[in-house]
Amino acid sequence: MHHVRSIALGVLSLLVICTAADAQTKPWDEFPDPLSAARCDLVNVANGQLAVLTVTGEMVFISGPDVILEDTFVDLDGNVFYLGEPAGFIDFATDDDGLRSHWWLAITGQVVSVNGFTGEPTVTSMRPSDFRDVPCDACDFWDDPSVCVASPNPDPPIVTINLCGTNAGMSMALTAVGLGFMGASRRRRFVS
Repeated sequence: MHHVRSIALGVLSLLVICTAADAQTKPWDEFPDPLSAARCDLVNVANGQLAVLTVTGEMVFISGPDVILEDTFVDLDGNVFYLGEPAGFIDFATDDDGLRSHWWLAITGQVVSVNGFTGEPTVTSMRPSDFRDVPCDACDFWDDPSVCVASPNPDPPIVTINLCGTNAGMSMALTAVGLGFMGASRRRRFVS
């Protein structure tokens, strides 16, 4: 019985930690490049940058005031849809600096230009190799910088752990409480 209680408390602690980890992630997706070490969390277009919301797959125009493009959706395979119709795909490509960057491309490989209010795409004649100094970090454009910056002196202190597939900040108090429950159940087991 004591083993069951210890296991239950351990699982409960992990659930609390995983929930805290999920609550602290940025609201947009990050994309790893399968051909390089690049990881980008924004999508470049000819006239700006976008982020893809994790929960809905909607794109957000983040060059200027952040605007959710409700009619523009990215599926799990990176295909982009505008008003339910195919509108290209997002993928990594090599820019003029020779670096891998992330783009919304037409089916023909040209870079798309996007209406920053509606999300309506227009195919340009440009390719990723026509662009220099291409950004990769959505934090440089997102209107609310608090989702990107950790508090300099959190109280209680935050420890970053890699759990549940996420780098998560977890307060020392939460850690102590979780470990305290597990330790207390072990002490009770030996005392009984």
